[in-house]
Amino acid sequence: MNPDSGLAVSRGVAGADVGGRLAGLNPARTITFSPSHTLPLTHDCPWDCTYCGYRSDRDGLISEADFNRGLDIAARAGATEILFLSGEVPDSLPHLRRELQERGFPDFIAFVRWACERALEAGFLPHSNIGAMSDADFERLAPVNASMGLMLENVDDAFNRTVAPRKSASGRLRTLEAAGRARVPYTSGILIGLGESRESRLRSLDALAEVHARHGHLQEIILQNYIPNAGSRLPARPAPTLEEYHGLISHWRRVAPDVPIQIPPNINPHWRELLPWVDDLGGISADGDLVNPLNPWEPPERYARACREAGARLVHRWPVYDRFLARGWVSEEVRAVLGRRETSALPSGPQAEGGNPDAIGTVRSKAPSTWKDPLTKAVAGGSLTPSEALRLAMADGAASAELAAAADELNRRLNGDVVTYVVNRNANFTNVCTTNCSFCGFYRPKGHEEAYTRSVGAVVERVMKTPWVTEVCLQGGIHPDLGFDYYLELLRALRSAMPGVHLHAYSPMEIRSLELKTGRSATALLEELMAAGLGSMPGTAAEILDDSVRGRLSPEKVGVSDWIRIVSAAHRLGLRSTATVMFGHGEGWDALLRHLELLRDLHRRTGGFTEFIPLAFVPHRNRLGRELSRSTPGGAEEVARASAERVRRLYPLARLFFGAELRHLQTSWVKLGTEEAAAMLKAGCDDFGGTLYEESITRESGGEHGESRTPEELESAIRSVGRTPRRRTTLYGMREG
Repeated sequence: MNPDSGLAVSRGVAGADVGGRLAGLNPARTITFSPSHTLPLTHDCPWDCTYCGYRSDRDGLISEADFNRGLDIAARAGATEILFLSGEVPDSLPHLRRELQERGFPDFIAFVRWACERALEAGFLPHSNIGAMSDADFERLAPVNASMGLMLENVDDAFNRTVAPRKSASGRLRTLEAAGRARVPYTSGILIGLGESRESRLRSLDALAEVHARHGHLQEIILQNYIPNAGSRLPARPAPTLEEYHGLISHWRRVAPDVPIQIPPNINPHWRELLPWVDDLGGISADGDLVNPLNPWEPPERYARACREAGARLVHRWPVYDRFLARGWVSEEVRAVLGRRETSALPSGPQAEGGNPDAIGTVRSKAPSTWKDPLTKAVAGGSLTPSEALRLAMADGAASAELAAAADELNRRLNGDVVTYVVNRNANFTNVCTTNCSFCGFYRPKGHEEAYTRSVGAVVERVMKTPWVTEVCLQGGIHPDLGFDYYLELLRALRSAMPGVHLHAYSPMEIRSLELKTGRSATALLEELMAAGLGSMPGTAAEILDDSVRGRLSPEKVGVSDWIRIVSAAHRLGLRSTATVMFGHGEGWDALLRHLELLRDLHRRTGGFTEFIPLAFVPHRNRLGRELSRSTPGGAEEVARASAERVRRLYPLARLFFGAELRHLQTSWVKLGTEEAAAMLKAGCDDFGGTLYEESITRESGGEHGESRTPEELESAIRSVGRTPRRRTTLYGMREG
């Protein structure tokens, strides 16, 4: 925003310093709104908040005829968003439970899902705001919503009880946390002007910022002021002053600068003066404001004129913001509607349409900037956003050679011509496992004729057959009967038998299982394991850090939040780990990029990853491979071909995405074969992995590239592409030989 225009507005009301403090907070000079239509699914609500003019006692559910009529009105009005509203916890009302059953719905969430599905079928983008929700509710509704929302209102429950006796700030924060876990683009905000204190307003904004810092899911916050309506019983209070709004805006910009601010212009007496400092006017609906029925919206053209007078341009937007589309936070059903409404399902942002200065711009897909722009940025050392990385991932096949060359250039700048490897071996102590992952051919259920659990002495004896290794990686299933003492004793015995060896062991999944068995925290367990000799942790059990994908691959395995929590705990203790991804099983690029972004964010906080290891899915002898082969035209051969194509794109993409922040990128001869793994050394990789004596995990899923390589074989492969081999330690702290 032009500082001069903001300064003039602010000086007239709140003093000369306010303009300087807030100038430039909306540098894009655009203010957005969503062309919306509101459909109340029910007004019935058991809560009796004194300020509410929306609730009723026995209106029941919206009829199907009224629902269809609402969709017709929305279409004629040019709406793109359908806002679904309801009272709080309507399932608790007996008459509504009966009506739901009579209409064939087991509960209210099923009714909401039906409404959203109908809206999607009609070409609209649903946004549901139906009160407090659980994780299970989000799981059911997230796929059929472009975005969702719930106002926090105020974190001060002592104050809340005076105006809304049944509302709980903790309950609403639980909903906000659940929305974050579900990766739902979310709208929230605070309600002001009820008589609350300034301090409670700021603490409420802080609470929202803290939730957003954990999940990154708030796409906007609303600074909503109270005004009495027909049906509300709370008398009017002194309205917040313009200076108070400036203070709230300034505070929010400090604690959550990436989250836009929305004000509702139909109820805010200062909305014109606030235009230089806010980003969005919300959903503007031709059918009025059902929450504030005495204050309907004006036509958008009038708001557009006011924006122009404030030095800004009013533009349409989707109810889901661009950055969440780029991250893949919406379902294919929602993307399909976006695709029908625009030339691309990933619009790049609001674009004002030229000509008339009062015209309202339209969210329209720009021709995406060429993939060469983010490529140039990455090679120059810039940090790619997920949307920029997505452009590289989706570039046509002709781009592959340029991506590989750029990744190679960046890698050689970071690591020169040296390619490292480690002389290591695996030690498999049990193949008994209870997690039943669909992609695994290694595990056996307890009691199976091929199941084994080796004693500590037997594991040590096997390891001592390769006394020259510098690292031992312990691998095993999640055995239901192995206690913490076994894990400790295994480390102690190996450290005693081979004092100089580095022990790389116990993935986040194993630590999580030990937490459940012992009732102790990951930190306490890891501290004791480190004292027994644990040197680093495999960053496996990650697969793809997206709970919806994990639900398909391994529903009983450690969840995303626990994986991140345990790895973070290890890093805080100084225990380094690898970072991995398993790909090539039908996942989308959006899920892969979310995974990379989570790893990069975690590494930025802890610096604890030693290297990144992409692991291609091996489909030959496991349940998932059989399922994919049956459902894929061309069968297993096509699954393998698609995986090979993804290998050649993901490796250079990973190098460009992580850049200098995560310096080491490992190729995998076990997954790819020696020749293809060596080719990746010219596509961004600087490490060839290890000798891996006794590799069983990949081999038992049908891997065809053997279970070990000698140092001489690894060095020969490295030299075959013109690179210089060098042995390393596990932690890259020194390079040997």
